[in-house]
Amino acid sequence: MFFGTVIPRCFLPTAVVIAETKGTQPQDQQNPGHICRPSELPIYTSDPPPLSGSTPEEENQKPNFIENSVRTVRHTFGKYTEEITAYERVAKQSFDESKQNIAWLIDYLRQEDNTLPKAGAISIGALTGLIFGLRGGFFKRTIYATTGALGMASVCYPKEASEYAQVGAVEGKKYLTIAYNFVYGVKKDEPPLELPSLPKVPTSLTEAWNSIKSTASSFISDNSTTPKVEDVKNSASIPKSAN
Repeated sequence: MFFGTVIPRCFLPTAVVIAETKGTQPQDQQNPGHICRPSELPIYTSDPPPLSGSTPEEENQKPNFIENSVRTVRHTFGKYTEEITAYERVAKQSFDESKQNIAWLIDYLRQEDNTLPKAGAISIGALTGLIFGLRGGFFKRTIYATTGALGMASVCYPKEASEYAQVGAVEGKKYLTIAYNFVYGVKKDEPPLELPSLPKVPTSLTEAWNSIKSTASSFISDNSTTPKVEDVKNSASIPKSAN
């Protein structure tokens, strides 16, 4: 009786629990050969190893000989352009400074109270002209020194220089007229000859071209009216009629 009642009650539930445990084992433990990681799936393929050579896209991106030449010329031109711009800026700045200094010096010399600076400036002008005329004779040195002194005097005394220049032009024209009449032998009783007018300086290309055409046409007409040598000989060989 004991074995018939105790053994079924103790061992039967244990067997049922073991059977259920074996029946509920996971499927992945039953089939261990079909397990794989997510990185091993086909969608997670690894990048191919880089090739030793260059790809066609990289070859197309490489500049050719013409592009390299154009780039070199552009860089060289840009560098020289920057240098020229810098030199131009420096030269313009120096020119503006020199212009301002000269304007200040002229204004200073033209003041009425600065008598001694004016005399010094005139002396420096005469000395500069004398230095430029050292290689010449006495006449050349005198002309150069006088020109330098008169130039500085005209800067220091502009109003007086303008008045004296007008008077000098009138007197110079008078003496030139006397010399011109003396060369041509004009007597006192005869009317004096006037100085020939100087040619007009063209102020535009049109006037210069018109003057050149008029000069050329006058030269051609003079050559056409000039008698030939044969005509002169023939006219000289014709006997003159008796008076």
